[in-house]
Amino acid sequence: MVQRIAVALIAFFLGYATFFSFVVAPVLFSVLPKSEAGQVVAKIFPLYFGGGISLLLASALLTYKSGLRKIALLLGVGVLIFALQEFAILPLSETLKVENYEAFKTLHGISMFLNLVGILLTLVSLGWLLKIDNCNGGQGAD
Repeated sequence: MVQRIAVALIAFFLGYATFFSFVVAPVLFSVLPKSEAGQVVAKIFPLYFGGGISLLLASALLTYKSGLRKIALLLGVGVLIFALQEFAILPLSETLKVENYEAFKTLHGISMFLNLVGILLTLVSLGWLLKIDNCNGGQGAD
């Protein structure tokens, strides 16, 4: 039961993360002027990263409780990535956007890479959890 809750939380995160990263943000930047799209995305980022921190932390704790320490570790790395984004990269990027646009673009590239890594770690975690659940006949490990 605990694993299934973790699977649901992870799947929800992956759904909104991939939709935002690969649909919403690109569409905003394709239909709005860059500065307006940037303002919209800047308002969404705290919710996006905060949601990632919350969902992945809850999933990490649930998988840890189930004895799945390696999966919990992967999810914990995801939590750290999204916390770094929320509390370090996001504030710094707001400053750099005004003061040094070239440095902002570099930081933006790093941020996009970290976002992708966080999504991929989460996807691997989900696949691993589903494999374990399937190997146990759908009974989970708890």
